[in-house]
This record gives sequence, C-alpha cells and structure tokens, in this order.
Amino acid sequence: MYPRTGRRTVVGKTYKLPVVVSGAGRADAYVDRKRREVALIAECLASPPEIVPVSSVASAIETKFKLAGVLRAERSLQSWAITETARPETQRWRSGAYRFSFGYQRADLHVEGPPIYDAIDAAGARVRQRTVYTGSGMSAIAVVVAALVRVHGNVEVHAARGCYGETRELLDSLRRQVTIEALTARRATASPARNTFRVLLIDSAVSRGFADYRKPSTSDIDAVLFDTTCFWQRSSRIRLVVAWALRAKLPVVLVRSHAKLDSLGIEYGRLGSIVFAWRASDESSRGLPTLIRATEDSVRLYGVAAIPAHFPPFTGTDDYRKCSAARTAAIIRSTRRMARGLSARLGGKRTVRVFQHALYLALAPGKEMALGDVKRAAGALCDALEKQGLPVKHAGSFGFDFVAVEWFFDAILRRNVIRIAGADLPAGVIDTIVDAIVTWWSQHRMSAQPKLPAAVVTTARTATL
Repeated sequence: MYPRTGRRTVVGKTYKLPVVVSGAGRADAYVDRKRREVALIAECLASPPEIVPVSSVASAIETKFKLAGVLRAERSLQSWAITETARPETQRWRSGAYRFSFGYQRADLHVEGPPIYDAIDAAGARVRQRTVYTGSGMSAIAVVVAALVRVHGNVEVHAARGCYGETRELLDSLRRQVTIEALTARRATASPARNTFRVLLIDSAVSRGFADYRKPSTSDIDAVLFDTTCFWQRSSRIRLVVAWALRAKLPVVLVRSHAKLDSLGIEYGRLGSIVFAWRASDESSRGLPTLIRATEDSVRLYGVAAIPAHFPPFTGTDDYRKCSAARTAAIIRSTRRMARGLSARLGGKRTVRVFQHALYLALAPGKEMALGDVKRAAGALCDALEKQGLPVKHAGSFGFDFVAVEWFFDAILRRNVIRIAGADLPAGVIDTIVDAIVTWWSQHRMSAQPKLPAAVVTTARTATL
C-alpha cells in the first residue's frame, strides 16, 4: 500500500491511489492475509512503498488491483523495446523468479523458474520433468492433444462425465482422430490392439467422483493427462495422482491455467503450463521425449507461446506460497459456507449444485432456461447484489477476492445454470451475500417447477422405472 501521500508517477502520469488506514482493534485473519498479499505485490515495484494494513473488503480489492496495474505499467515501460520480433539487449530477461531467453516471436522461448509442483520432486530422484509454458490453460491442453495426434495418429481419451466444457469441446472437434470413452472400470485385455494411444484424462473441474480415475485398469492406459487448474499447486490430490501414475509406470502430463488460483486474485496475465513427469526406466515412457518435442513444435506452429510480461513477478517465494495457500483455503471455506446456507434455504441438492474442488457452486433454476435467458438472469442477479454494495461482480472465472457470478452449463444435469464462485471474504460478508441471493432467487421465483400434464408425468415415471 502507498503511504498517505498516495502519489506515484508512471509513464509520465500521476495516479492517486486510495489511502487505507487500519482500524484501532487487532487486525483479523482476513485483514492480515490482504496485508501480506498487498506487500508481496508492492515489493515488486522499483521503489517499494510503505505498507499500511487495509481496513475493509472494498479497500483490499481496490488496492490490490491498482497496485497490479501500476506494476504492469512499470514492467511495460521497462520492456517497451521488446516487441514480438525484437530481442532484448541482454541475453536473458527476468521477471521475479523467472528467467527468459527467446528469439523471433518467442517461438524458442526458454523459461527457467521455480518448480510448479512439489509432488514431482517428492516422487523420487529418478523422476524426470520438463516444463513448457503457454499463453493460457486451454492452449496448454490443446497443444498436448495436438502433439498426441501428431505422434500417435489415433488417440482414445478416457474421461469422467462432467469434465471441463471447453476441454470436451476441443476433443469433440478432433473426433476423426480422437475418441472419447467413459471413465468406467474395465478388465485389462491380454493383447490389446495397439493402433490407438490411450490417455486417461483426470480433470480437477469435475463436480464429483474425482477419485474415479482409479477405475480403469492401468494396463488399459498409455499415459495420464491431468488438468490441475482447480487445485492449489501443492494440493495433496495432485501428489496422490502423480504418485499413483508413476507407481503404475505411466508418464503423467500436468496442464494448468495460472490465471485462476496462482495470481493472488488479480489475473495478472494469461498463462498456462505443461509439466511432463516420467521415469526413463519405464517402458511406457520411452516415447515421451518425442511427445515433448512435438508439443514444443505445436506451441511454435500455433503461436501460443507464453508472454514474459504475464509471469507474475511476486510468485516463486516461500512468502508467496504461504499467502496463496492461505487464500485458496479461505476461498474453499467461503464456498462451502455459501453452499450450506443456500442449500438450507433454497431446496438443497435439487437447487444447489456443489463441486468437489469447492471453488464454486451452481444454482439450478426449477425449469430449463435457454442460453439467452440464463445469461440475463446471471447478469440481473449480479446487478442486484452490486447495487447493495456487496463485493460481487459479473465474471466468468474464479479465484478472485470478490464473488463472481456467471452462467454455466452443467454437464451432469445437461442444463444451463448460474455459477457462483466463492471468494476470500470474511464470514459475515459471505452470510450477507447468501441472504441477498436467497431474496433475489425467491423474488424471481427461480425455484418454481413447471406444471406438467398428468399424461406427461406418467410417461416420465414409466421411463424412469
């Protein structure tokens, strides 16, 4: 946070940031978290400002975003001569804990930085890893799938129902070379046909049944593709999946969007990563170097290399990991609190859809809604909450310091719903938001069930039986 003068000149202009003064009482856990996060961001500036504790939710959110804006502006000013085709004068460019070297349009971008997952190091010294950064989480999974098709021709993906919608859309778009199989228990075949490469897709975004990745026989799988976006980098579930895959002598490819949980809620930049982990001694991993080269070629050919300016300079330290882990845990607590409050007052599981990662929940209207209608409903709900001065915004992502509202397609219900993404907020603020959602939902009769003719009801019951 800036001192009381509150002024700083950036690119020839003077910006005045809000002055925040802490209350007289002892700072609670929320204020302490925000103070440490603000300090991490501010310390990356050329002249770190004096930090004073934040005193409110609004000031914490505004201060973090404005500091992030100043930081991005300062970094842009420092690197103004680096374009898509011009190289920096130095051999290596730096952003916090990251070092970059690259040539024309970053096609050969090489990044040196802290490891993303400690789970790979914990798996043992014989485990090798290679990290490739991309411009987003979806581009990360897209170039991996493209590389698999390029190397193996036909790919069979075993995926749980309810995996991330755009991932499913990507796989469906490649249906001539990629087939999707349900994630069910199967017996290993003695001599399987080897004209198809078989991939087990594990998605942290599924609503339930995350552990179902253990259902197929490992003899039916050639590699594991794991989207970790909805788990903190040091989540025990990431550690369990990596250990399970390597124990089964399967190579594992971890893909991630870093704009969600890894940027302290400010979406510092679009950034994705691919981490390959394998044991060279495993027979199933012998072709992995070829797959890595094909993935790097796909990054180059599709023009989805990461942008150095999008690497948050405040990451990669112990202080950052502590702050980010605490913040993620607070988001999970808030989302679960919202789920309990909404379930108790809106009809339970029929209306409130919970997800195993606890980063967001979904509210299912009593009747099916067309896409345009559910979009308008999400916007109206958000507007109503914002007018009450609540920290709620219309946003299509999650992991913020404010509650995010957006429409969502529920792959299990096969219906459009309204997604409510929890946030790192005090419990009292969360309870107030729950009250406001319940009021709006009831006023608009969103839980009302349509009345069906008796013949239709009878037919439906017969079909169910």
